[in-house]
Amino acid sequence: MSEIIVTFERPWLDERREHNVRVIRQLEKWISQEENVTLKRSTGESVTVELKPALREEFVEKLAARLKEMGETDPWAHAKFSGDVAGLELPTGSKDGAEPPASGKESSAAADAERPSGKEPEKKDAERSAKREEEENRPQVEAERQADMRGAPDPRAVVDEICAKVPIKHSSVLEAYVREVADVIPTLQKMGAEGTLWHQHLLLAVEAGYGRSEFLASLAKMYKAFGLVKGEITSKTVRECILLPKGEERVADGYRVSWDDVLDIVKEMSRANKKNGLSRVILYLDISAWESQLATMEFKRYLRRLNAMCGTFLVVFRVPFVEGHVLRDASDALNDILNVRTIAVPPAPVDDMTDYAREALAANAFTLADDAVGSFEQWVLLEKVDDSFFGYKTVDKMLQRLIYEKALSNCRKGETDRVIGRADMRAMTVCPDPDGSPGEELARMVGMSSVDRQLREVIVQIKTQQELAAGGKKVPRPATHMIFTGNPGTGKTTVARIAARMMREAGILRKGHIVEVKGRDLCGQYIGETAPKTSAICRDAYGSVLFIDEAYSLFRDEFSSARDYGREALDTLVAEMENHRDDFCVIMAGYKDEMEAMLKGNAGLKSRIPYEIEFPNYSREDLEKIFFTMLDGTFEYEDGLKEAVHDFFAEVPEEMFESKEFSNARLVRNLYERTWGKAAYRRSLDGGALKILKSDLAGAAAEKEFKNLLKKGVERRAIGFGA
Repeated sequence: MSEIIVTFERPWLDERREHNVRVIRQLEKWISQEENVTLKRSTGESVTVELKPALREEFVEKLAARLKEMGETDPWAHAKFSGDVAGLELPTGSKDGAEPPASGKESSAAADAERPSGKEPEKKDAERSAKREEEENRPQVEAERQADMRGAPDPRAVVDEICAKVPIKHSSVLEAYVREVADVIPTLQKMGAEGTLWHQHLLLAVEAGYGRSEFLASLAKMYKAFGLVKGEITSKTVRECILLPKGEERVADGYRVSWDDVLDIVKEMSRANKKNGLSRVILYLDISAWESQLATMEFKRYLRRLNAMCGTFLVVFRVPFVEGHVLRDASDALNDILNVRTIAVPPAPVDDMTDYAREALAANAFTLADDAVGSFEQWVLLEKVDDSFFGYKTVDKMLQRLIYEKALSNCRKGETDRVIGRADMRAMTVCPDPDGSPGEELARMVGMSSVDRQLREVIVQIKTQQELAAGGKKVPRPATHMIFTGNPGTGKTTVARIAARMMREAGILRKGHIVEVKGRDLCGQYIGETAPKTSAICRDAYGSVLFIDEAYSLFRDEFSSARDYGREALDTLVAEMENHRDDFCVIMAGYKDEMEAMLKGNAGLKSRIPYEIEFPNYSREDLEKIFFTMLDGTFEYEDGLKEAVHDFFAEVPEEMFESKEFSNARLVRNLYERTWGKAAYRRSLDGGALKILKSDLAGAAAEKEFKNLLKKGVERRAIGFGA
């Protein structure tokens, strides 16, 4: 096998990053998908691959094509090769058609060979050489030289290593900050002004689990590489604590602290740095509990006392990821006393989480197969629905379960397979992964003929527009957003899941996942959280379906504060629906009257949802069919059960079928589960066969839920449950 190292010029990488092109990151993704090519390692400036010697030229040609896709007309103008590159030819399209330059002495020799001999005066050559040496004698080079003399690692290599790892790898704002500080430290050191660094504090807006601790540790590691940290990095180098709300009692854990505790910690850090050199370099202070009081005189008094003791360490304040104007207000309040740089880190989308999972699995010699990616992403989306998702920490938890279940499967099968595939994901039953055609699945659903027809009309219309556009006709693409109206248990959620797969199958959506939330899930718990929370949920749904059940709750709230949050969520949602109308589908579901009231109250929302599909209540016959759809193929049942089931649904009062309280298929599922539960219990007593009897149905129907349903009718007659 051959090893090839491709190193890019740092200024060029920085220039591409300013245009939102992260070259190394994109190359990592591309290489990981290439067959017969292995990504061995990557840094902030280079990638190293391993492949068969015969495939080198093909790889380099493909690499050139990828760089051109990123906007680089001359792919090798800013790259150099090293490793097994002997005899490797540059692909067609290079300016000079020569071999790609190698590193070190080979590169210098090649440059000398290309220089015209005897045509330039020796004086000019000497001046050029002196100028080149002067340009190379930059402050960071001097810092690197001094670091080498101390036996410390090259600071630039440390910075590249930091930027190649989570969370900085997945956050352009964190990477930009780290590289900026790395650039300025040598200059400050040369000027004898490195103390200025400890007066440039941070306000970090980030959610829990998105790499805050790793970021702080990375800063400490970078300071150490530049000689700013004296001694080894320990648990005391970075001190983390959460500021308790005003008036709350102290907690004796050293982590949740009062303002007085904070000032004691600051004194201790200052004393330690004065005595032992810079050994305490970062104080992390979560001020979320004081977010609404940052502009008060009380907070600023504490801030002034903190500022008076600062000067030998960095203070990193933390608040949740909130809306821009709220974050600006927090920043302004802090900047009244301190110099504070604001860094907002949005929650990572599901794509980044999947990339992280691949890397973490690879570090343990496991691989996530391509056919398992969709299931894994859907699992992540399910985990993200509630407020107990903690970013990379939650993904780590998921991966530990994956690895354990894979090892258990290998143990039982006597295998050593380290590839986690679709079958492994399905065996865990962590998320739905149905087989077969979604269209066929919808056609098999009871009572869905009108819904089936309407949904297919939507898909056919969008597909037709795509065909017309491909033929050069300018026909605007219809929005895919829809309203599903109907009572509970009429199949809205199930059909939304099928619709996502149908649109993926038709090429309308890129992924075909579904993000399922309740209307209130879009709202935050405090001022400024709602808009970014709604946007984050929408980002997770790009290329897929965002299904919002009980969407009317965003419009109909009893309390003014909740109502304001709902309106803010709707305003943000409308903007997302318009700006990304071609890349995701929003399906809002709820009761018909409430949904119509919501649309009337928000003209912007109504104009962006062209389709409404109504889900009628099931008929008695439909409910019977659903019951036996669940029963058939799973349990045997005695003769006469069908008549008993028919009689049960015949006794449901007519007014219940028009009521919002009627739960439709959910009622059937509950009846089915209670019926076979009765049969299972009876079998445990008499040891007979597991067969559903009419008496089992009668026992289930006698329970409170079903008795209350039947009570609402007129005088009941006996319903034939006799043995």
